[in-house]
Amino acid sequence: MISSSDLSPGGLTGRAAETSAIRRTISQSRVLTVTGPPGVGKTATAIAAAASSKGSRFRDGVWLIKLDALQDETLLPHTIAAAMLLPDTFGVSPLEALIDGLRDKRVLLLLDTCEHLIGACASIGSALIESCPGVRILATSREPLRIPGEQTITVGPLAERDCVRLLLQRANPSGALDNDLLAAVCRKLDGLPLAIGMAARQLTHGSLDALLAGLDSGYDFLSDPTAPVARHQSLQAAIGWSHQLCTPAERLLWARLSVFDMPFCIKDCQEVCATTHLTDEAISVGVGMLTERSLLLYEPGEPARWRMPATIRAYGLGMLRRLAEEEEMRRRYRRWRSGPRRDAFWQLPPRGVVSRLPLP
Repeated sequence: MISSSDLSPGGLTGRAAETSAIRRTISQSRVLTVTGPPGVGKTATAIAAAASSKGSRFRDGVWLIKLDALQDETLLPHTIAAAMLLPDTFGVSPLEALIDGLRDKRVLLLLDTCEHLIGACASIGSALIESCPGVRILATSREPLRIPGEQTITVGPLAERDCVRLLLQRANPSGALDNDLLAAVCRKLDGLPLAIGMAARQLTHGSLDALLAGLDSGYDFLSDPTAPVARHQSLQAAIGWSHQLCTPAERLLWARLSVFDMPFCIKDCQEVCATTHLTDEAISVGVGMLTERSLLLYEPGEPARWRMPATIRAYGLGMLRRLAEEEEMRRRYRRWRSGPRRDAFWQLPPRGVVSRLPLP
């Protein structure tokens, strides 16, 4: 079951609206997936919401099932059963045994980190919802499970004031720091709590100016060797986890889109990125999938636009260099930027809540 040790030390910063929305939605829907980009705090937010949802609705408990270390999807039913201390049952399949153990239970299952087991989580989640009327599922994933009836809530970047507050809480500086420089650091970190925590570690033995200068050169130096999850020990590893889960075509599109330092529409992507190895159709599909995987932010309008967060873009530029395509893609991008009224038309909108999708 969820315990106090699972909660974020010191509590959450700036997530009151999200936790409230999760509690409200899980009371109305049997499947809710909390999505968001790498390092945005999906797990911490979902755990906080689940912990505050204990009560008569879930008389048999709120259970945290950590899936980050699970690689064999066939072991998912056993993993859930073992975490819930359900007895072994012989003579039936692990899924049947799990269903039998939960058929009369009223529980909330928090399936944490599902993105690398999407198919298995969707299949088993559907089976539990169909056969166990008292079971509700709260999942965290970088993309939806796509279960019928599933609701999704996207955890977005922290507001700037909350970013600054979190950075100061984690760094605990001995003296006052310049608020404008703190805000500049937080903007470069895309408002990601994971990255902010790593930046705070840098402030414990360095200056704010040095941190900001380091971020101007990239994010490779941001790390936290004490993080219990391997992919959270560096920002590169956290983003690299998403890279591993992408198809080859999605990886190529991600790399090529990294040359965009402003919002773009599908036609723009095709104009800059299309080749015989990445067709217009593949780009249209790929933009939708990168959005589904929380790697692009969708901005509604006419036409619809997307943008790539700075941390995701930096990782993509690294991929582009390794592909030896940076010079060509930057040349194509400069040609696109020189089009008529391009700079006047494509201006970044004010920072705020972004919509989840739709697919192009």
